Amino acid sequence: MDLYKSSLLVVLLCGFFHLSLAQIRDCSGACTLQFRCDPYAKNLIWAVSGGVCRVFQSSCFLGSHNCLRENQCLQPLVPTNQDKCMAHCPSSCSSSGLQVCASFSYVDTNGVKRDRQMVFQSRCHLNQYACQNSNAYIGDPSNGSCS
Repeated sequence: MDLYKSSLLVVLLCGFFHLSLAQIRDCSGACTLQFRCDPYAKNLIWAVSGGVCRVFQSSCFLGSHNCLRENQCLQPLVPTNQDKCMAHCPSSCSSSGLQVCASFSYVDTNGVKRDRQMVFQSRCHLNQYACQNSNAYIGDPSNGSCS
């Protein structure tokens, strides 16, 4: 009987310890890294977020995005290969949703660094475009039309 009580006590203590760790997790800005990513350096990184494929311009942009996720108590995105990610490209998007403006950086054929902004009917349409065209948007899209 003493072995049973000892085992039960160990299980309970481990459970309480595990619960106490979960309660003290701080997500109020623990990640304070300020990434300065070069928007023109293109080395695409693919990751699935919430069941949707996301394309990042480089590992620097993925790291910056994961820092924001850490501050929201979300798990970091894990890079995957392009084929696996593209299996999660949105195939269709509803006509509802907020219009978004996204920025894309690129180097033209003359080697000139350029930026362009594009408006999408919704975030789903933006993710669909970025995924299907292997074209990463930079930063967080803003709601509404581009200014």
